[in-house]
Amino acid sequence: MVIMPSMSFFQDFQKLKQKSPHIALRGFKNIGCEYNDCLYFSKNCYMCFYSDNFENCLYCYEGNKNKFCSDCSTCFFCELCFECIDCVECYNTDFSRDCRRVSNSSFCYDCLGCSDCFGCVGLRQQRFCLFNEKLSEEAYKAKVSFWMAKSHDEIVDEFEKVRQKVPHQHAMMYRTEDSTGDHLTNTQRCFNCYHSSDLQDCGHIYLLYAVYGERNLDSWNCTMNVDLDQCHEVIQTGKAYNCSFCYYCEVVRDCDYCFQVFNSKNCFGCVSINHGEYMILNQKYSPEEYEKKKAEIIAEMKASSATVGQSCEWGNWPLPEGERFDTG
Repeated sequence: MVIMPSMSFFQDFQKLKQKSPHIALRGFKNIGCEYNDCLYFSKNCYMCFYSDNFENCLYCYEGNKNKFCSDCSTCFFCELCFECIDCVECYNTDFSRDCRRVSNSSFCYDCLGCSDCFGCVGLRQQRFCLFNEKLSEEAYKAKVSFWMAKSHDEIVDEFEKVRQKVPHQHAMMYRTEDSTGDHLTNTQRCFNCYHSSDLQDCGHIYLLYAVYGERNLDSWNCTMNVDLDQCHEVIQTGKAYNCSFCYYCEVVRDCDYCFQVFNSKNCFGCVSINHGEYMILNQKYSPEEYEKKKAEIIAEMKASSATVGQSCEWGNWPLPEGERFDTG
């Protein structure tokens, strides 16, 4: 694409994005997975979204390494779970929320290391409990059979009576220090982060975890990503280093303002590129020319007026008001 001198960078980028093909359903290394989007490294799944390493799952949203699960959201390392939210390492559990390492249980909230519990709240390392009452194995099984014959609404009403009596944690954090947010695991020195794990020195994060590596480092203002290091304002991007304002990119390094760019490095304002290097608006440059032209464009972006509806282009998303990044 030839860069038009009379057009701003955002206008050039928008024109390039409009003429480039867009991927309809996003995924990578899936087997037998139809009718999914943003699903990766998965097998035999249906209607699952924004997840990794799923196997035989249905109607699930946001998770990693789940097997034989259905109707679950933001669950990780779970198996044979149904209608669970924010659960980790749970097995054969349903209608539960904010549980970790819970098995053979139903209608539980904020339970840790428990098994064979029904309608319980805030328990730790317990077994054979019904609505927080400790029972023998025989009594537990008999009473669970009694309650399972009742309607779903009746069970929920009884569960809510227990839940309202038990103190709640202000935030769900596990192996986390010097951090603020909620639903964090293995996190250090992070600010305002949510539904994430394996973070260090990050801020304003939603749904960031490790798939390719072990840690996410020094990244801010990012949503729905995996394996980031020194990234800023990226969305649905994986295995990225020193990238900013990228949307749906994978295995990228030193890239800015890119959309659907894969296995690439040193790209600026590129769209639908695979194995690219030293490219600006999809045009190839030598390393020296690339650095010089990139510096010139950034200087122009910083000096841009409010004609694009913002104080300047640099440091903002190239979005017309009301438009999604992956449309138009």
